Amino acid sequence: MTKVNSLPEPLRIVLALRAHEWFGDVDDAALAGLARCSRWVEFEPGDMLLSEGQDATSCLLVCHGKLQGLRYTPEGGDKVFGHVGPGGFLSVLNLFEASPRHLHCARAIETGAACLLNGAALRRLCGEHAGLAGRLLRHAANLVRHHTDQIDWLTSSSAEERLAEYVLRAGRPKANQPINLPLTHSQIAVKLGMRAETLSRIFAKWRREGYISDGRGMLRVLRPERLEALTRAGHADKQQA
Repeated sequence: MTKVNSLPEPLRIVLALRAHEWFGDVDDAALAGLARCSRWVEFEPGDMLLSEGQDATSCLLVCHGKLQGLRYTPEGGDKVFGHVGPGGFLSVLNLFEASPRHLHCARAIETGAACLLNGAALRRLCGEHAGLAGRLLRHAANLVRHHTDQIDWLTSSSAEERLAEYVLRAGRPKANQPINLPLTHSQIAVKLGMRAETLSRIFAKWRREGYISDGRGMLRVLRPERLEALTRAGHADKQQA
């Protein structure tokens, strides 16, 4: 069986585009044209693929592995906005700004590969294929809704409610098993709009009350129903506001 890594670079890109739902009705010649002026890039953990503020002349379509979208705080810490895995894009909407610039850095957290798609060629393709342009607009609308909901959540919930929801959503705790949160404590604090000291105080309170344990660097949720109650209280407060 032929391995993708043994194929010529443009053909690898065409196959990746063809497998993505946005490009399902785009003809082969048009995909080949986009592939010819794009690049296949492979990455290892820690590699930086995009830089915040850099001119956005291309975007990334992740094919294998995982990337983080992040910015750096003035103190040099990480402000992680999200993780992008196979089938996800980074900086695709920035290509349509009047002066396109990357909003985030893109850092690899797993070994993988991506298509670095030429921005001018992708814009031309959207102009020629209404279906592709429509799918990209739906993606933009979904992001607007997601970020509006995030702002609403950050401004209408307490720090403890936000942390409870994050631990349940990101850690998916099961029956006293250790959970693996994808961010460090300082990154979680920045993401949830609280100081690191506030996060530490909440974890200390939960330990005292028997909600969690975290020996040997492993976090266990002992009473998930208490965290669930906190998240329900946060959503109830939001509906009453």
